[in-house]
Amino acid sequence: MSYGPTPYDKKSYKESKRRRKQAMRAEQTGRILPFSAVKRRVIVLVCSAALFLLAGLVLYFVYFNNSGSGSENTNTSGGTEFNQSDELLQVVNTGSPLEADYVPELESFKNFKVNTLACDDLESFVTNAQSDGVELRVVSAYISYDDQQSLYEEKLESYLSNPEYTEVRAAAAAQKSVPKAGCSEAQTGLLIGFDVTNPSVEAYLQRNCINYGFIQRYTAEKADVTKLNENKSLFRYVGEENAKKMRALNMCLEEYSDYILLQKNQ
Repeated sequence: MSYGPTPYDKKSYKESKRRRKQAMRAEQTGRILPFSAVKRRVIVLVCSAALFLLAGLVLYFVYFNNSGSGSENTNTSGGTEFNQSDELLQVVNTGSPLEADYVPELESFKNFKVNTLACDDLESFVTNAQSDGVELRVVSAYISYDDQQSLYEEKLESYLSNPEYTEVRAAAAAQKSVPKAGCSEAQTGLLIGFDVTNPSVEAYLQRNCINYGFIQRYTAEKADVTKLNENKSLFRYVGEENAKKMRALNMCLEEYSDYILLQKNQ
């Protein structure tokens, strides 16, 4: 047995050299990647996947927070909950009543309680009207569930005192002018009553109300939709943009709410 250097084998050397050249050419043409290159690509792919996942999580939480029920955009009381946009366009009637314990966020305005969403524009409306020589006097605003029921029962009694009215007919007539508790938008604090005994005040309200986010809530033209009699003194706050669109489209709140819902679903 020999322990000396391995004898030089010319044939084996050439074969080894040939295989090395083939491997180098394969690397250059991209057919075979060295281990270090493969490792780098794997690391890049893993990092990219991690960044993509992180970006997705960030977008999810941003969307969740914006579309959720944060206190800055949501009004909650009892079992009834609206965000600001929904609250402005909330239709309240016999088919969509408010719960007895629903109370919006309110502020004081000239001895009345008004929904905070409407208070600033109402104040501007009254102040600017005064500068124009017109006195806009508020005569009603927020009415609680219990107080609304008292008003309804009082109106009902006035009809029942007339022998021409049956109980059913009296209830239907009363509901068209003074909704029963839970069915009046006065409970939202967004329905404002103005003194319109002066024709010039009535005309001023009609001309300028939309510039401050108000619309006449119950008109003769839309009585078949609202199911309430015309009332020239009641103006509903919906926000300036909504008010101007409603006038341009000649829509009452019921029609406009359905229109907005349809636009969202398209």
